Amino acid sequence: MPLAAGRIRARSSVSMKRRHLLLSLASAAPCLGSRRLAGSPGEDYENPYEEVDWDRWETIHSMSHQHQGTSEASRELFLAMGYRHFAFSNYYPSAPTPLPDAFREAHPEISWAPNAEQHSFLDSGLHCNSLGSRLATGYGSSLSSAQRKHSPLEHRFTGLRAFHEKRPWEGVYRLDLRLESAGESERKEALATLTIAGASACSRRDAFADEGPIEGRSLESGNHAIYLRVHSGEVGITLKYAPSDLVVTQCRLMQGTNRPWRDAFRAALDGEEGDGVRGGGLRFPDGGGLTLNHPTGSPDDYLEMLDFDPRVLGIEVWNQLTSGFGSDRGFYDSMTRPPSHFLQLWDEILATGRRCWGFFVKDHNTHGRGRNILLVPPLGGLSADQRDAALLRAYRNGTFFGSVAAIASDGEGKVVAPYDRSEFRFRHIRLRRNEQGRAVAIEAAVTGNAPALRPNLQIRFLTDKGIAAVIDGPAGEFVLPRDPAPAFVRIEAFAYPDTHLGGEPLGPETLRHLGPAEIARLHDRHAEKGPTFFGNPAELRTPIPIVDQIFSQPIRRMPEA
Repeated sequence: MPLAAGRIRARSSVSMKRRHLLLSLASAAPCLGSRRLAGSPGEDYENPYEEVDWDRWETIHSMSHQHQGTSEASRELFLAMGYRHFAFSNYYPSAPTPLPDAFREAHPEISWAPNAEQHSFLDSGLHCNSLGSRLATGYGSSLSSAQRKHSPLEHRFTGLRAFHEKRPWEGVYRLDLRLESAGESERKEALATLTIAGASACSRRDAFADEGPIEGRSLESGNHAIYLRVHSGEVGITLKYAPSDLVVTQCRLMQGTNRPWRDAFRAALDGEEGDGVRGGGLRFPDGGGLTLNHPTGSPDDYLEMLDFDPRVLGIEVWNQLTSGFGSDRGFYDSMTRPPSHFLQLWDEILATGRRCWGFFVKDHNTHGRGRNILLVPPLGGLSADQRDAALLRAYRNGTFFGSVAAIASDGEGKVVAPYDRSEFRFRHIRLRRNEQGRAVAIEAAVTGNAPALRPNLQIRFLTDKGIAAVIDGPAGEFVLPRDPAPAFVRIEAFAYPDTHLGGEPLGPETLRHLGPAEIARLHDRHAEKGPTFFGNPAELRTPIPIVDQIFSQPIRRMPEA
């Protein structure tokens, strides 16, 4: 693989004295809204790891976009996976998922952050996570298969808020129905009639304009999303159909933000007044923020959001659920080429000079891969609130790295605990400076690679020009070119075995020709038993990955004032 300009020199683990610290970000705080920082005369670089004491600081496994956490079994599973920072982000409703007092007492080592997945913006299809925010929005109630089985289907949804012109988003709900033809029936005509009490239909695209009552509305087979203006605290539905012709596979009343994304972002970050009560806002002003989820669009779709507020932290770079650098349900076996959209998008955004942290998540795939490893000062002796605050500060400041690790399995091909937990990490990432305080090189080292399983190491330095340097070993240095100076540098590292595919050699030259999405697919066997990182059905059982991958946050060039 060709290397762009930049000199590579292998280095020992000797720590070099830094002559000059990077300029304090605090002095540039008023400029942060533009996502650009003024630097010293000439070009210099912002290293999010500048203040990390690599010999003392702890590594804490965390989640920024992870559904679950509502049951004891779920919480115990994530303990077994090695998570020590729980920030579950459920929706319907989009509200923080607290940890029961008994659980926190039994596991005092666990830290927690409020979080929720915000969605259904009026001007964007984006989902975002409000990491560290107390914002609670939405509603969700789904009927079980038993409740959907008989006709007429009659149900009352309770605990709703009535529509009010001053805060219309709180009184609008969406009824989701999925109707499927039963047996051999291929009828296309209306198969059901719907009547709703306590609400009228409305147009979401026209300021929730009232479209009148729903009485005996005919519905064909297929999916139906009906927006409702609620008149009081309850809505009753009556769905009449012939069970011999139709199966109701979904019936739920849901609610999202129903607001422009800017309004929802402000509520998540700063809070707002409603009915005399202040809600939302960040639990700790100096920690946490918003992440832009499964970003399948182009850079232009996200730049305005990143520029909106410095507390809009970045985008998801790996999401196990969706296509991109991550996967959809058919990724490992059925796709002809592994997608790398998220990773490319990240680099395109970074090339604009913006600060944009990268997040690594499982989303709904409980047994998937993708986690954030937070770097924090020692937590011993701190109160629970102090620990919680320290971990959210790591997210705000970018003192974390992403992990997409191998999956643990036993001799029978069963996926076992700790699943995708890995000790592979960066030993240090440092800017080396000259006598004048200018950054001249970036030093990186890795450790924790489980030599018996993954003895081989590769470190890559990437810039806006692509791969700029590759080191085969545990440490190395990338000398920063000056003409042109890179807009950013980020670091990827891999720990891998000697073979794959049941004995085929796997060496540094082979790895150099693979991108991270391809490396994610390297395996020796398929899962035969136990939970996989896709789960059921059995035909989606997938290769058990064998390579550990870690990804730094970007070191960013700071444009001149």
